[in-house]
Amino acid sequence: MNYQDHSGTGESSPALSIVSMKMSQSKYYILIISLLCIFLTGINAEDYQYQYFKEKKKFTPFSDYIPRVRLHFRTVPHYLEDYYELYGMKQYYDENSLRKNIARLKTALKCKFRHPSQALVEIKREDEYLRYRNLMFMHINILIMRNYLRIAARYDKRRVYFYNLDFAKEIDESLAIAKKLYTESMPYWQEAKKYAQQASAIKITTDLGFIESERYAIIRDELNYGKIITGYIQNVERKKNSLSAAISRFRK
Repeated sequence: MNYQDHSGTGESSPALSIVSMKMSQSKYYILIISLLCIFLTGINAEDYQYQYFKEKKKFTPFSDYIPRVRLHFRTVPHYLEDYYELYGMKQYYDENSLRKNIARLKTALKCKFRHPSQALVEIKREDEYLRYRNLMFMHINILIMRNYLRIAARYDKRRVYFYNLDFAKEIDESLAIAKKLYTESMPYWQEAKKYAQQASAIKITTDLGFIESERYAIIRDELNYGKIITGYIQNVERKKNSLSAAISRFRK
């Protein structure tokens, strides 16, 4: 390739020739590097459709001919235990975290259980599996109830002082939200009691240690959230009445 000098003499410029050679060499190096990358990738690459079969023996059941990347039931929750395992309580939680827990646990109650061989504890007999199911229903209902109570506590003003009357309207609205949440938690406590009684009717013990202790406390009336929630609702009503009386007194 001949480059003409801009002066019109027709002689090629040495500087332009050097630049042209360097550009050609750089393109050549880029091409070589690209081909090497493609070659090395091809050596290490593997068709994902066949990665699953390396762990299998010579005779593989037809049901196992599923690529690993498509076994989405291991990553996407489908069963009650899957959603239960998504439950988590941070050290510093907010209302959004609590409501996400409630939503996941409510979804868990609508899902079917895993196969007994995939349960959270070892299951050997049918009666063990029946008790396990009742205990899980009981425990999940208790968790939903407790999360409702935690949200309600964020709206329930424990004490109303005389200098709080400047914000009487806002406090009254907050107490109304707390009362609503306390009321919503009560049915889940009733369900928990029902499943605790059903589990107790099966005279065996499972490896769900903490949940078994929870059931024992409910049956012996050592744990009675019904009385606690009723007391919370009565306190809210009392505070609302005192606020209304104070507001009417100041208006006079």
